[in-house]
Amino acid sequence: MAAVIADQHASIDVDPATGFPRRVSRWVWAATIAFFVASYGFMFSFAHPLVDTRACLLTLPDPLLRLIPRMPVFFLVTHQIYYVFTFGGAFALGLRAYQGDHGPFLRFGIALSLQALLRSATLSLLPLCEPLVPAGTIALDHVPTLALGPWHIPWRLWANNDLVFSGHVGEFLILYWASSHWPRWARRTLLVFQIVQAFGLLATRAHYTIDLLLAVPCAFFVDGLAAAAVRALSGRTKPVWHTPT
Repeated sequence: MAAVIADQHASIDVDPATGFPRRVSRWVWAATIAFFVASYGFMFSFAHPLVDTRACLLTLPDPLLRLIPRMPVFFLVTHQIYYVFTFGGAFALGLRAYQGDHGPFLRFGIALSLQALLRSATLSLLPLCEPLVPAGTIALDHVPTLALGPWHIPWRLWANNDLVFSGHVGEFLILYWASSHWPRWARRTLLVFQIVQAFGLLATRAHYTIDLLLAVPCAFFVDGLAAAAVRALSGRTKPVWHTPT
């Protein structure tokens, strides 16, 4: 039995730089898509409605927010331009998957799904108020719903009090790590946008500094789990260049 499994693993086409299989079965794709939909569905239908229909309890004294003036113009960066980079990055990874290299896109999707679950937990457990919003404030006086025929489910894509930790910062770190095959200029562009975006999140008072800082280890954690999961599909636990000879 062990010999059969070894032969199966040996026959898998593996990227030597990452240890990821270049192709996976349709069942792996189906499971990944289902996990993504379930993770974000849970965040949009539970965590986001929860944090905006309960009273927030604390506003943090953030020294950086005293230095950075409020500049609503940066909503253009944290929303419209953010969408362009998000969908552009996902399209580039998806195109590479269509061309035969599935690993990076799988890594990106699984890591985002794990991040959504982790954020749902931290948002639910930490009833912080947005900067400039006094403690005790309730953002919404009703639970927003989504109509699905005769059914209505709680649903909120964007929440006011989704603070700890920053999904924007976490997402672009995950995208940066998944895009190791991109040209250097493209990855440098991602880093520049990440810096501008981080400033914009503070300038629009969408986050505290601690939200941005905590996003780094959280993103590193979920990306590590995602990379390990994808690598396990090839029967490896580390990149090929780290495999003992």
